[in-house]
Amino acid sequence: MERTVRITEVLRNHNFLKLWIGQIVSALGDRFHQMALLGLIMKKGGNVGEELSKITFWSVLPFFLFSLFSGVLSDRWSRKSILIGSDLARVLLVCAIPWIIRDSTYITPAYPVIFVIGIFTCLFSPAKFSIIPNIVEERHLLAGNSLISSSALLSVLAGTAIGCIVFDSIGFKPSMYFDAFTYLFSAATIWKLTVKEKERPEIKGVAVVLSDIKEGMKYMYHDARLMILISFGAIFWLVGISFYVAISDFAGKIWGFTSLTPLGLIFTLLGGGLLAGAVMVGKYGDWVKRSILYTGSIWIMACGIMAFALVQSYMAASCIIFFIGIAGGAFLAPINADIQKIVPDELRGRTFACKDIFVNAAMVTPVLLIGKLTTFISVRSLMLSLGAGIFLIGIFVALKSIKLNTIAPQPNNGEK
Repeated sequence: MERTVRITEVLRNHNFLKLWIGQIVSALGDRFHQMALLGLIMKKGGNVGEELSKITFWSVLPFFLFSLFSGVLSDRWSRKSILIGSDLARVLLVCAIPWIIRDSTYITPAYPVIFVIGIFTCLFSPAKFSIIPNIVEERHLLAGNSLISSSALLSVLAGTAIGCIVFDSIGFKPSMYFDAFTYLFSAATIWKLTVKEKERPEIKGVAVVLSDIKEGMKYMYHDARLMILISFGAIFWLVGISFYVAISDFAGKIWGFTSLTPLGLIFTLLGGGLLAGAVMVGKYGDWVKRSILYTGSIWIMACGIMAFALVQSYMAASCIIFFIGIAGGAFLAPINADIQKIVPDELRGRTFACKDIFVNAAMVTPVLLIGKLTTFISVRSLMLSLGAGIFLIGIFVALKSIKLNTIAPQPNNGEK
């Protein structure tokens, strides 16, 4: 039997620790500008669900448009340099937002900046997940990815809570500048990494880029397990973003919140559950068949969302959302590690870029649809329908995840 991998083993790797801490801080601050914009929307009395869906749309659209190219760059350029450059560019862009929004009741001028921030995030994402196997041992991939994914999600959701408090306390501009600082902090931690990257061939024209894209797509389509994992990533974020928008609307219409802080607490509990679920999978995930892990997690999420829709009490909903988070963390944590086990280093950037395309294609249209539905459908009915739909998606997950049982954990080399 495989020995249990302790989380402390991974954290003793100083390179991984630097990357992990940098991404926690960066993800924490990343929510600040979105929460500040959301706070402006709530103050002017706009439809929170619809406006939040627009902000999210402009954030994720670059992934759909540019991910193939960012994947090629990640396989052709230094991944460390891409990560640092993307962070520094986002520092400048976030600092520009307070100067672009002159009228606090009209946030539309910020959308182009949010879009450009999304472009650099699109460059950052495949490079980040591609560099992890270059700094951790293969047997630590599941635990390392669990920490990166879950801690980033926890930071995002905790950042929502802290961002709400900051906005309610001291306003819009400090939120923007704190977010810029977190990107700068991330760049500094990545700069301190010691990474042995392979020498990569230069890009000598558009034909090379197109050839690389074709090669990456061909590889992806010829591995059924890889396509399943990419589809699971898309499913998670489709569920996650739909639930995120629905909760935001739920808080105003059902509980009557007029400030951001109670909503922030809900998101923090969700993040705590995600972290708990992912840490458990990072430690024990290789003991469980992938079909059981993925299928059980998504069905628990579905049942939890339907229960959340029916409760009246804020306290009861807070407990339920923590357990939804545990199931979500258990579903998300193995995906990137399983992809890294399958894909060779020279194709890893393009593979994660393709994953980003599918993930964000699954998000772009639904996020606008959910935002519109909040204007004329009962929020409870919307939440119940979402839970029922996820339960049906679980049937697809159950059938497809059987093939993933062939992704075996790494041998323990006699360790006990």
